[in-house]
Amino acid sequence: MKLNLRKSKISYTVMIMSDSAKKHHREFHIRAGAVGAVSLITFALFVAAICYVVYSSITLSDSMERSKKQLDQIARMKEANDQLELEKKALEAEITELEQTVSILSDTVNQKVEAEQALEAEEEAEHLPKGFPMSGTAQIKAEDGQEDGDGDEASEMRASEERKEVIFTAAAGTNVISSGAGTVLSVGEDAAYGNLISIDHGNGYVSVYRNGGNPMVKEGNEVTRGSILFVIDEENTDTGYSIRKDDTYVDPMELIEING
Repeated sequence: MKLNLRKSKISYTVMIMSDSAKKHHREFHIRAGAVGAVSLITFALFVAAICYVVYSSITLSDSMERSKKQLDQIARMKEANDQLELEKKALEAEITELEQTVSILSDTVNQKVEAEQALEAEEEAEHLPKGFPMSGTAQIKAEDGQEDGDGDEASEMRASEERKEVIFTAAAGTNVISSGAGTVLSVGEDAAYGNLISIDHGNGYVSVYRNGGNPMVKEGNEVTRGSILFVIDEENTDTGYSIRKDDTYVDPMELIEING
């Protein structure tokens, strides 16, 4: 006797009943394999949905984290920008203060320069041999020995045309004085007058004084305008006065400023 080894196929019957009066019903036969396939697909879809939800959650979390970091970065940048603005304003205030300081210093320097220039001009004017070389009234002596007016008049008569020398005659007690500030260049003897003093005033000017009295200064002495060079007495009433500019004699009367 043979055994029936055919495996029976399992199937599922799905009945759909109607509530109507006719009581219709329909039956569907579904094989077990189809049910398994549908179950598998359903499970796969369910797992996929769960994975999608988890992935979306992770992605959303990362996105939120990135957004938070970006917001923090924006906040830090804004804070840094505000700090930079404060520093900029502070620097602008400091620059304004420095500009004011520079302006004040510039004005101070300009004033100092102007004062120094004025002082230099004053010193230069003080050194220029423009003063009258006698401390009191004097007359200009002509070549023939006749007096040619007093010290307030300009005479064209000269004792020496070569050195354009002017001879002043003054009374005893009058002093021969320096016509400008400078340095005594030389003190020596003179064949015509007895003694000679020359003073270097700078800028190429040298004044020369010839008189028979005793010199009151020595070579190298610094003198000012009005410094006594000779004291006039009865024996040395005549004084020869000349000026050189860059080793060329010039007319002293063109430089002398006589006041009074």
